[in-house]
Amino acid sequence: MATVTIVENIFNELSSLIISGEIKPGQKLDEQEIADRFHVSRTPIREAFRLLTTSGLIEAKSRKGITVIELDIEQLSDMYEALQELEALCARLCAERMTVLERKQIIRLHEKSRVAVNEENIEEFARINNLIHGAVHSGSRNKTLQETIINLRKRLTLYRQPWLFEKRNRLEKSFAEHQELVDALEQGDKEAAYNAMSNHISNTSLGTIDYLMSLNN
Repeated sequence: MATVTIVENIFNELSSLIISGEIKPGQKLDEQEIADRFHVSRTPIREAFRLLTTSGLIEAKSRKGITVIELDIEQLSDMYEALQELEALCARLCAERMTVLERKQIIRLHEKSRVAVNEENIEEFARINNLIHGAVHSGSRNKTLQETIINLRKRLTLYRQPWLFEKRNRLEKSFAEHQELVDALEQGDKEAAYNAMSNHISNTSLGTIDYLMSLNN
């Protein structure tokens, strides 16, 4: 198994434990203890810690070492609010500017995601979901907008993990929301595309925030 895959697996596992609350805010992470847990050397653990730090889930403190930060729901809400408007604007521009070929590609991706929904294949649905959103971004023909969305989505990566689709019961709902978006894009309806994407991101963010807040109750 390649080192990068080991690092990603450790990163994903630790991030899910932190988000779910199994690893508590303020809790110290011991490098050797986690290395023993995953049966690896300290090197991939250090790399996973680097990714977790970049993602804003852990921080290094002078006297306490590596500790888990406290999840800031308000900041998360702010980021999703910005993403909602940016993605909706992207969808509006996409409906107007995308090519016939790009439109067909999005329709094909959406149909492929139907199979993932029927098979309850969360990982595959999440993969296709990212491709659909990427196709909409590209279809907007606005590179500045695309780059801004990419950077914001990177900051939200930990809250867009595939397993959260299951926790939020989002698989079929997300597919239905995509259907509204695809229909609007197919018809070249700018306002319908804007509203469909806005609704989709809003429901995604509310589901995520409600789930995270329930962990603290």
